[in-house]
Amino acid sequence: MNTTVLVPGRPGQPNAFRRNLPTRVQHHIATPLPRLEPEVEAAIARNALRSPPVNWHRITRQDARDFLLAYCACFIALQAFFLS
Repeated sequence: MNTTVLVPGRPGQPNAFRRNLPTRVQHHIATPLPRLEPEVEAAIARNALRSPPVNWHRITRQDARDFLLAYCACFIALQAFFLS
């Protein structure tokens, strides 16, 4: 069975394209990715980017109606798209 190689060359061999780049560009390739800002790291640490957990006992009838209305509208739109 033949396999298609996505990157030309042999494993462990330097990439010919990158080898021919100027040194100023090679320097930017070798630099590590930047770290996150301190505010973002702090927000992630305190889970501020996550929504609070849902209390399933507080879902109202209006929530169920809104969900069913959106679901039915999406279903009807898809049916109209597929049938046209």
